Amino acid sequence: MKFSTVFLFAAAAVSSVYAAPALHARGVDPNLVPAFGVVAGSGADGHGNCVGINGVLIPCACPPPRDQFIASLNANVAAGHMINNPPIAAPFPTGNSKPEQQARIATLLSTLQNLHGPGVGCPAVSTVYGQLQQQINALP
Repeated sequence: MKFSTVFLFAAAAVSSVYAAPALHARGVDPNLVPAFGVVAGSGADGHGNCVGINGVLIPCACPPPRDQFIASLNANVAAGHMINNPPIAAPFPTGNSKPEQQARIATLLSTLQNLHGPGVGCPAVSTVYGQLQQQINALP
């Protein structure tokens, strides 16, 4: 009787391990990625320039499509650094404290500015992220 109970328990334990769903790395929560606040191609001047935050000229391809940006962000966060500029760390905490928000916005800006290589991406003024960073930094 004891043997069959132990055997059944062991069999159940083994089968539950194999039936458990596999854990996959998940990307950042898109709800923690604010909207850009600028639409690519807005206010084109015919010379490759468009209008960003506060009327500053930006490349017309900026900001990038949101899905491409989030894919880059996910790759950077998974690597722990900017893929296209490895010396820059890529933390993405999910909390709401001032330091966590500062880390997130810094990673968003670094991802934006290093999309295609070190310093080759979109300027901060192609999104509202610079303004958000100032607001976060002003928090008590």
